Amino acid sequence: MKNKTKLLIGLFVVLTIVSCKGKEEKTDSADTAAQTETSSAPAKEEAKGKLSKEQENALVFGAVLTTRNDMSFDDLEAEEYKDASIQVLRSAWKVTDTATAKETLESLLAEGHRAEGDPMLTELRTPEAAEKNTEEFQAYEDVKKNLVDNYGYTAEQVDGIKTISAWDYDRLVNVARFSHSAGYITEQEMWDYINKAVTQAKNDYNSWEEYFAGVMLGRTIVYGQPFADSKAQADKLLKDADSVYKTHPFK
Repeated sequence: MKNKTKLLIGLFVVLTIVSCKGKEEKTDSADTAAQTETSSAPAKEEAKGKLSKEQENALVFGAVLTTRNDMSFDDLEAEEYKDASIQVLRSAWKVTDTATAKETLESLLAEGHRAEGDPMLTELRTPEAAEKNTEEFQAYEDVKKNLVDNYGYTAEQVDGIKTISAWDYDRLVNVARFSHSAGYITEQEMWDYINKAVTQAKNDYNSWEEYFAGVMLGRTIVYGQPFADSKAQADKLLKDADSVYKTHPFK
């Protein structure tokens, strides 16, 4: 029970909130979000009360935010987290019922921040952007430098990321989990949203490294947060021997 209490407290860490509607909002609360696509959800091993391998793997697509919030990526004790989830969804996402939960999840699934961020990503790689040296350009270069200098990426690998959609998918997985815990959507609906995001993510990226870079580019370019703000998550997910990125296949 102590561990679950710690996880609940992690939801209320003082962080900058990301609105699913596009722009940032500043508030004392929790970092939250995610997105997905697939046809049918893998069945849960009800007899054992455990997740199937497919379900467990799908939840890794939300691991950046679960790591940031000090939550277990695969703990879905919905009733345990109900009150916390209701508060997070209300304060961070303006989600208060089934209708607003589904509207938010559909928005993340359809466009999220990538509708704004992907054109910016393309523009920031032009000679004109380098010449103007805007804050957005400097933020992009900062992400690239950190990934190359500290996490084994190549500059070409970072420059080859075509979309920040991972930032939307990572947030969607978490919003779907919170929405289920809050009682706004059913477990089946939660898995349907998550699996749709996973399918889209696998079409957009080829590895966890690319996926993580997509999350960082989205968080930095659209959300305006420096890479240093996510160093702990980068170390945990990209360097730790027991990282969920290393124990679960991307495809």
